[in-house]
Amino acid sequence: MLSNRIIEIFWVDAESTGDSGWMSLEDCEESIYTPPPVMKTCGYVLNDHDDYIVVTDSLGTEECGQITKIPRVMVVSIHELGHLD
Repeated sequence: MLSNRIIEIFWVDAESTGDSGWMSLEDCEESIYTPPPVMKTCGYVLNDHDDYIVVTDSLGTEECGQITKIPRVMVVSIHELGHLD
C-alpha cells in the first residue's frame, strides 16, 4: 500500500564485527560491550505493514530509488515530516 507520508524513522541496526577469519576475545571485547547503532532514515513510505515499514529516498510517478525495509521490532520512533499532495 503506497502512502503519501514522509517520515523520519529511528531504528536499531544489527551489527557484525570482524573479518572472515578468527578474532581473539581480547580484540572483540570493545565491540561486545558497545550497543548496536541507532540509525536515522528519512523518506517516503512505500508500505506501512504491521511487521515492517518500507521507505525510499526518491520517488517518481513510475519509479523509486533504493528501498529500506525496517522490521518493526527494530523501530525506536517515527516522526511525521509531511505528506505528498
